[in-house]
Amino acid sequence: MPQKTVSIRGLDTELYHQIFSMAKRSGKRVADLMNIALKQFLESNGNGNGGVRKTDQEDEDCFVLRNNGEIFLSKNDIIVLKKKVGNFKIENSGHLVFEKDVDEEALSYINGIIIHSGVVEAPHTIYPHLLIKSEIYGKLLKY
Repeated sequence: MPQKTVSIRGLDTELYHQIFSMAKRSGKRVADLMNIALKQFLESNGNGNGGVRKTDQEDEDCFVLRNNGEIFLSKNDIIVLKKKVGNFKIENSGHLVFEKDVDEEALSYINGIIIHSGVVEAPHTIYPHLLIKSEIYGKLLKY
C-alpha cells in the first residue's frame, strides 16, 4: 500500500513526543504505534477501553490479586471477588488455573493479567480472551 502523509490538526504535541520517544526506543516507526493504537480504539467500538491503558488513578484504585503460589479460580470465585473488591487485576508469578466453567462474562471482571515468571492454565474456550487481556512474560497454556 502506498504511503500517504496525514496531517492531524489539534494533535497534543506532548503526546506525540511521548509516542515518538517510545517508537525510537522500541525500534519502530511512529506510524506503527499510531496504527496499533487506532486499531485498538476501533476494536473497542470507540469506547476507549479495548486494550487502551487506563489512567494511573484508575490503576491505583483497582485491586490486584498477586499470586506467588498456586490458585484455582472458578467462575463463582471470580464473581465473588468482583462483589467484594470490584473489577480487579491479576499478577501471577506462581501457578494459576482457570477452571473450565470460567467464561467471557467472568473474564470481563478482570481488568488485566500480568504473567510474570509463572504459569497460567486456561480452557481453550477463553484462551483467546486471555491473550487480549494478558501481558505475558511467563507461560499461558490452554487445555
